[in-house]
Amino acid sequence: MAARRKFNERAYRDALGNFATGVTVVTARDPGGFPVGITANSFNSVSLDPPLVLWSLDRRSLSLPTFQQAEYFVINVLAADQVALSRRFARRADSGKFDRVRFTGARGGAPVLDGCAAHFLCRKSFTHDGGDH
Repeated sequence: MAARRKFNERAYRDALGNFATGVTVVTARDPGGFPVGITANSFNSVSLDPPLVLWSLDRRSLSLPTFQQAEYFVINVLAADQVALSRRFARRADSGKFDRVRFTGARGGAPVLDGCAAHFLCRKSFTHDGGDH
């Protein structure tokens, strides 16, 4: 069993400080092992202790079932030069979103996209149903 790393509050704050554009790509793996990702600008920090973030997904999203079942997901905070990546993952269809996109796998297989300003590997703690998200 791997040792747990100590939470680094300064690094967490610094990473959240990189969230200038307000655009992220949230990624996970579907039950078949395929990568899934969506552009989300509804991301924010909820708490430092414990570290919690929040994001919202449109209930009409084709990716909703994947994120409902995924235990782990990654919030990829896009860098200023990643507008094309934001547009790619904003497409409704999942097909081809990861074509020629470099990424590595995190816990649970969730894709960590290369070149992002910051990444948050997350384990789902809570879900809340509200409005259209």
